[in-house]
Amino acid sequence: MIISRKKFNENLQKDMTLRNYKGKKFKKLIKFNITELYDLLDSRRKRKISRCAARLKLKKRHRLYEQNFVSKFKKITSAGTDTKSLKTHIRNFIIFPVFVNRKFLIYSGKSFIKIDIKVDMIGSYLGEYSPTYTKVQHGAPGIGASHSSRFIPLK
Repeated sequence: MIISRKKFNENLQKDMTLRNYKGKKFKKLIKFNITELYDLLDSRRKRKISRCAARLKLKKRHRLYEQNFVSKFKKITSAGTDTKSLKTHIRNFIIFPVFVNRKFLIYSGKSFIKIDIKVDMIGSYLGEYSPTYTKVQHGAPGIGASHSSRFIPLK
């Protein structure tokens, strides 16, 4: 289902009237640039952003991945296809206000997990919402379970 840009913005306004992030209203937060948002983040995220700025000079591979990710995101948002989700392997990308109400498919090491970005997720990493492992639930021992299970009496 593809909705128009106007309809999407109306839904966004209805959804975000009471939402805020660290005391800042969402309407104002979307207009922030990276330096204004930097002051709202905790020290771990600030360090990540400052290291990314330094890494732009050092590691070409990481820079290309992140530039490719950002260019794909801009391409999707400018085309007006707001319901389309963006597939990515980049788990250590910080969620910015422009990502709110967008859909991402984040790679967990085995499959892509679909995530809808909310206002509460601003400042966290994409990888925090796609767990890489699940707790294994072992079944009860029975016939053929293991070598030692043949000595367990059957009911």
